[in-house]
Amino acid sequence: MLASARGFWGRHRRKILVSLGVAGAGYAAYRYLDSHRRQLVRVEQRALEERAAEEIIKNQLQTHFENVQKISDTTTLPFAMHYLRSRIMEELDISHLTEKLMHGKGESSAPALTPKEKYDTWEKIKILSTLLLILHGFVLHALLNFSLSNEL
Repeated sequence: MLASARGFWGRHRRKILVSLGVAGAGYAAYRYLDSHRRQLVRVEQRALEERAAEEIIKNQLQTHFENVQKISDTTTLPFAMHYLRSRIMEELDISHLTEKLMHGKGESSAPALTPKEKYDTWEKIKILSTLLLILHGFVLHALLNFSLSNEL
């Protein structure tokens, strides 16, 4: 039996060694490709985790910014509106013009206004009133745009 095995080995030695070499090379190639595939899967998984973490951070920053914006709007907008209203009323005050017309009627001790002065005063009142109306419309429009843009 041992002799027949030696005879088989002698006759097929080269074929067996080549077959074992090819099988070994195939196994080594399989292991190399499998480890490379696993490494690629790990890298892709890590990239997905990093993207997810970046997305979470981005969403948190966006939420934080929106919260800060809301706080800023609720604290500064009323003050700004009050300041804006007072400045507009200061600049476009028509009360002194209406008082001038009332005193200029001649009923009080103040001298009566000439028709030209009355006309000029009325023109100033009309211009300032129209400007005040346009300014209020503009401010209202700006506030609506501002509040709608903050809601989005």
